[in-house]
Amino acid sequence: MSQQRLPLPLGSPHPVRRSRRIFRGRPDGERTLLAALGMAAAVAGAVLTTLPPSTSVRQDEQSYRVGDVLLESRGDGVYAGPGGALVLQEQGGKVRAGASTHLNGEHMVGGCLLARGGRSERCWFQLGGRRISADDQLRSGGWDRRYDDGRTVRISLAGGRPVPVPFALGR
Repeated sequence: MSQQRLPLPLGSPHPVRRSRRIFRGRPDGERTLLAALGMAAAVAGAVLTTLPPSTSVRQDEQSYRVGDVLLESRGDGVYAGPGGALVLQEQGGKVRAGASTHLNGEHMVGGCLLARGGRSERCWFQLGGRRISADDQLRSGGWDRRYDDGRTVRISLAGGRPVPVPFALGR
């Protein structure tokens, strides 16, 4: 009889690659905990992106501050500075406000009427060539502003007292 040699499949000429395990040697409980923490962080991030942006406003006898912009009092309800100008006028328990500034490189003119009692205000703006209006409701020491296109912004009022905000914040 002749001898035949049959190649036996003892191995592959190609290197075998095994996937690396991130949690090598860790118990399943730790993997589950880390996965749950990752999911919680993702949910928290998603919630934070849906919250409306927030800006703070403060008015006192010497100044009117919107975020980082300071407008100093010039007397008789007029506030001005390098960032813009604001005029406040009280008539029959209501407060009218008008402002002029630049937002995101566009000229903005705005006005608000703060209702008697200070629980709401109605505002309108000319931003660039667009006309925008907004309704503000006083809640928890600040304005919840809703623009006519549905966009919202939270305006925190330092001291909690309602002051008109005739600036198109969050635009």
